[in-house]
Amino acid sequence: MGAERDDDRYEKLRVEAVERLGLIDTPSEERFDRITRIAREIFAVPVAEINFIDDHQQFTKSPQFDGHGASIERSNSFCEVTIQRPELMVVPDATIDPRFSHRKPAWDERHIRFYAGRPLSLGDDMRVGTLCLVDTSPREFDAEQQRLLDERGSWVERELQETADRDRAAEVQQRLLPRDQPSWPDYDLAGVCLPAKNVGGDFYSWHGSETGIEFTLADVMGKGTAGAIMAAAVRTAFQARTGDDVVSAIERVNAQLADDLDQIGGFATLVHGVIDIPTGRLDYADAGHGLTLLVRADGSFERLEASGLRIGIVAVGLGTHGVAELGAGDRLITFTDGLLDLFDGTLDCLPEVARLVQEADGPQDAVARVASLTASSRAVGDDVTVVVVGRR
Repeated sequence: MGAERDDDRYEKLRVEAVERLGLIDTPSEERFDRITRIAREIFAVPVAEINFIDDHQQFTKSPQFDGHGASIERSNSFCEVTIQRPELMVVPDATIDPRFSHRKPAWDERHIRFYAGRPLSLGDDMRVGTLCLVDTSPREFDAEQQRLLDERGSWVERELQETADRDRAAEVQQRLLPRDQPSWPDYDLAGVCLPAKNVGGDFYSWHGSETGIEFTLADVMGKGTAGAIMAAAVRTAFQARTGDDVVSAIERVNAQLADDLDQIGGFATLVHGVIDIPTGRLDYADAGHGLTLLVRADGSFERLEASGLRIGIVAVGLGTHGVAELGAGDRLITFTDGLLDLFDGTLDCLPEVARLVQEADGPQDAVARVASLTASSRAVGDDVTVVVVGRR
């Protein structure tokens, strides 16, 4: 009974690992197709596949053939047997092997005779799928061939681990974003960060006190992991300067990070502001960002001045102090330039951005509309990050 419980627990964890990869029912990818092409050539077999197995199906990630389904029932899968053990499995003739002879691929139009499967594992031996070779004629598979197949399997596992690491990094980055707004009478606030890749170089943050709402939005040059690392550094630097006046905060962050940004040839644009809750006065400093709009209750809007320089460029003179005021019914939106790509990609679309904010049913609805636009746009190649503040 104990062994059965252990098997059930392993299978539950294994399926969860497959699901976290997010590769079931996805299109072909060159990084996997390259491996199966090479495997076909090395072993002179008609078919080499990378398969993933969840709780009910086997999904063939590579190759995917036009007109043929990429999934079969797990009960008919040869690879379903392979993932039961960590060792490579070789079947010279499936028709005389009782583990395989009753499965459809052995007797339907595929006529599988020879099969060799290498389990693909993640983490604590979570066997998520296989790299397998198939032939319609029986054949032997010697020790050297098994070694070569094992090497190709390690290649696939490296690709899968990179996928898992990126997904974990994306999860961490999203968890670091603020989720709940404090209790601010007469104010609503919402934000969204949508990386072009798993992780990105944008971030936003906010926090508040009884009298003020302090927020930051930044766009670090670069996408992917490199941008995310520097974005995390910028975020941490600002968190250490809570309560500083807005210009001093930017200048001190720049002094702290200038050498690091110079080493990678990078920079960051950002806006950092504090809203006085009783009056609606906004004190802000813009370091080369220039993408903040104040949308009035009557639908008109103004773009806040941006005369500062990006951090990582010069030692001083980055942020210049600006002042604005949020009246009742006004909304403020600050965003990264990926949002422009959802329209015409230029500043000419700022009226459309303002209209989106004005027509939305509050800040939460505004960021939901941005998320919907991003999801439906195939042209977006940049991170999209937005913060919206509304005064009732």
